[in-house]
Amino acid sequence: MITKQLVTVTSDKTILDAARMMVNNNMGLLVIVDPGDQAKLAGVISERDIIRALVSGMNLDVKVGEVGTRDVVTVRVKADVGEAAKAMNRNRIRHVVVLDEYEKLVGVVSMRDLVGERATLKAILQSHEKEVFLGTD
Repeated sequence: MITKQLVTVTSDKTILDAARMMVNNNMGLLVIVDPGDQAKLAGVISERDIIRALVSGMNLDVKVGEVGTRDVVTVRVKADVGEAAKAMNRNRIRHVVVLDEYEKLVGVVSMRDLVGERATLKAILQSHEKEVFLGTD
């Protein structure tokens, strides 16, 4: 499966810190980790989360742990791209976090990753056709 480089931010950093990290790494989502255990998934923060916070009147010094999404949609590293695409579609999101079999953070898959690859599109179609054929859709 396609995964972006894992870029994390600790929950005690500010939304300004997160916005800078997003700009510097050219990404729209950061994985939030616990400051005491940086392997522990604490949430995600997206560009949309930051914009919502600012529009609602929050300051740039608000902690990402207060603004980010805690209920994170994840897929396993061995999942096929069709599973990732379905998780995004079902949850109306643009990113899913990839975990290994031990719940360790591996990376992030974005909608851009999926649609940018011709082989990926073919795999999504094949996965969907298989589910329709088997009657699991």
